[in-house]
This record gives sequence, structure tokens and C-alpha cells, in this order.
Amino acid sequence: MSLNNIFAALLPKEDKFFPQYQAIADRIVMGADLFTGLVGTEDHDKQVELYTKIKALETECDHLIIKVFEELNDTFVAPFDREDMHQLCDDMDDVMDYINASAKRLMLYRPARIPAKALHMAEVILEGAKAIQAATRELPYMHKRPEIALQQCEKLHDLEHEGDDVYDNFVKELFETENDVKELIKIEEIMQNMEEATDRANHVGKTIKTIIVKYS
Repeated sequence: MSLNNIFAALLPKEDKFFPQYQAIADRIVMGADLFTGLVGTEDHDKQVELYTKIKALETECDHLIIKVFEELNDTFVAPFDREDMHQLCDDMDDVMDYINASAKRLMLYRPARIPAKALHMAEVILEGAKAIQAATRELPYMHKRPEIALQQCEKLHDLEHEGDDVYDNFVKELFETENDVKELIKIEEIMQNMEEATDRANHVGKTIKTIIVKYS
């Protein structure tokens, strides 16, 4: 048994953090789902409505993360390394931030058309959000069954590569077919933010994997 596991067995645990991580992940999923709907409509009023809901979820995530940090300062025994707890919060916050940023740009820039690859990328983001949700639900059980969370971390890695491929192919086609420079800049920036969301989701997977390696 590792030294970390010995301490984990002997000391009382502060399990209140696990529901907070799960609550953050739930909001990321809700935000990604709303974002998929936003990408799928060209009705500007509907886009504004969906963005408003996404922004509210992003604000809720910020409050939950602040609560984790505050309670961590008042906690003697954390469920795992404090630095890793901070990093997981930061990574999850980044995912929600880039979903919000993508939605905001799409709503404000109002591109003349929304390419099919944007919807594909939104679906990749949603799948990544669901993988984060599934992985965080397994954090309380990482000592007993780490393989379930690790499978979700591997899925996040694969989705990040899929997002890269979608983005690279999109940029290639965009520069070959789009003659309006303003439209090109608008659409490319939106897609770049979406691709960044998939990267940040993979960072969540890497952090969770680090936690599992340390404590399983």
C-alpha cells in the first residue's frame, strides 16, 4: 500500500468536495448541450436566449469554484492533493469559459452561415462534457475502481484529437472557399474557441488521471 493510501485510510475525509465537482461538471454538460442548440439555429433571437442561459451557467460554475477554494482553505484533511484540487477546478473552469466564449462570439458576430463542421465540433464538446461528468462522478471511488474514470480520461484524449482534425479540415476548406475576409475572420475565431474547449476538456482528463495515479 502506498503512503498516500495509508494516510487516506487513517485520516477522516472531507467528502463535501465531490458533490461540488459533480455540480460543476453538471453545469458544463448543460452549457455544452445549450451550445449545441445555439450552433444548430440561425434564429438570432434564439441564439441570444441560449447564450443568456449559457452565461448564467458559467457564472454558477464560477461561484461553485470559489466555494471549493474557500472551503479548501478551512479544511484540515482534503480528499486529495490541494494543488490537484485547484488544478481540477481551473481546468473545468476553462472548459466552461471557452464554451461561453464560443457562444458569445457566435451570437455577437452573426456569421452569414454556420458551417456543418461547427455543429460537429459542438457535438465533440458535448461528448467531452459528458466524459468529464462521468469521470468526476467516479472520484469518490477512485481507490476501488479507478478504471472507470481512466476510461473517460482516455475518451477525452480521443475527443481532443477528433476536435483537432475537425478544426484543421475546417480551416483548410474555409481558406479555399470563403472569399469574404470578414466572414472568414469571424468563423475562424468562433471555431478556434470551440477547438480550445476540446483542448481544455482533455486537460481535465489529464488532471484526473494524475489524481488517480497518485491515490489509487
